[in-house]
Amino acid sequence: MEPSNNNLLGKKPTVYSDYLSLYDQYGALAYGVILQIIPNEQLAQEVLVSLFSSASLQGCNENVVNKTICIIRNARAKAVEYKSKYASSTSPPINEGQVSEDTLPKLVFELSFKQGLKPEVIAEKLNITRERVLKAFNEYFKLFR
Repeated sequence: MEPSNNNLLGKKPTVYSDYLSLYDQYGALAYGVILQIIPNEQLAQEVLVSLFSSASLQGCNENVVNKTICIIRNARAKAVEYKSKYASSTSPPINEGQVSEDTLPKLVFELSFKQGLKPEVIAEKLNITRERVLKAFNEYFKLFR
């Protein structure tokens, strides 16, 4: 019986090279997304390494059309997971006086994107209706069109 010479000749497994290729192409993008959620550079780098060593990225490599979106979603999910798991402090309470109609769309987006809160939780936190939260999302995205 001959031993497998997968690693004997210095060849890297295909999966490893796939992840390395994804990292080369999308590492900076993923790191930027992670830094928006976790501003601590050291922890953000740990999340980045965890992201590109996880099996969840295998689907991104197979889905050529939406690879960038897949990477962003996975980076955000991993960062939110780490933030909720390792955050030493919770988010500061929101003072209702600080929330104006001008700042509401950005605040709603940040609560959703950076903290991973659902629209119902945001509505409860801000003491507004779920419909108003969804409208604020819409207003925020209109700024980028």
